[in-house]
Amino acid sequence: MILLLALLPDSVLVGLMGGSPISSAVVKAGGKTYRIKAKGGRLIVNGVKKKGFKLKNVRFVSPIKGDYKGVMLFVPRGNSFYVINKLPLNEYIASVIASEMGDAPLEALKAQAVLARTFVMRWGKRHGRFHACDRDHCQRYEGVKRVKSVHRVAVKRTSREILTYRGRPVEVLYHASCGGWVCEPKYVWRRGKHLPYFWTGEDSDCFADEHLKYTWKVYAPLKTCPKVKRIPGSLRVYMMLVGRDTLYAYDIRRRFNLPSTVFAYWCTRTGVIFLGTGRGHGVGMCQRGAILKAKKGWNYKEILEFYYRGATIRKAGR
Repeated sequence: MILLLALLPDSVLVGLMGGSPISSAVVKAGGKTYRIKAKGGRLIVNGVKKKGFKLKNVRFVSPIKGDYKGVMLFVPRGNSFYVINKLPLNEYIASVIASEMGDAPLEALKAQAVLARTFVMRWGKRHGRFHACDRDHCQRYEGVKRVKSVHRVAVKRTSREILTYRGRPVEVLYHASCGGWVCEPKYVWRRGKHLPYFWTGEDSDCFADEHLKYTWKVYAPLKTCPKVKRIPGSLRVYMMLVGRDTLYAYDIRRRFNLPSTVFAYWCTRTGVIFLGTGRGHGVGMCQRGAILKAKKGWNYKEILEFYYRGATIRKAGR
């Protein structure tokens, strides 16, 4: 527990634009507009060369739009630059749960807040110079545009709480909708590691969910009809044979641009029609399932205990 207490940071560094360097940006701060470019390892800000540049409480005009709290750092790299947002941990968590779940019941947001905080604890500076990027590779982070009072309440009421297993932060995985079946990493990634708190089975709330947002139909041109292997007792596909190629779930979704691997399919003369439900990889907390459970009266601890079997919520330091 001493190790955990020492790891919770006061502030977080977030790499915008997926953590990739960009060639130009237009931002506003303090009533002024700044046009930023880079050349030869230096920034050019409104025509003036600088080694580095930072602003506080920035509004982006391009290449993205949005308001961001804290300090925005512009770090040159050759003829491009990184954009890194440094802000208090609690502000970051509020933005993540707003970006990830939007308007949702408080208990579902509290569950998401614990996982978002645990992510920072688990990974530290995942990208080397910053803790996380702003995309799905890490956690969605869209600044303050979607943050409401309920998101700040969720952060406050779970203050310093993280999800642990045997004293260590859990691997943080979650997804939009499981389509009725959650699964273990081994059914998604070719070398998915075994972690005892993940499990495979039915999520009855999502199985009965009729929200049209989570049903889909995709057509893929394909010369040969694929064969699939499903997790026993479910519609979730974990392997597909396409000619000589063997695809695991993650690769199946990427190859055919499928929202999830919970689907039925049929082949035509020109391709394959996939008809499915759910969105995301299916491992860990199902956000739609958390929302449905919260509406039924579950609290955030019960939600996390359902998706992370045997895990425990603990208070971290600071």
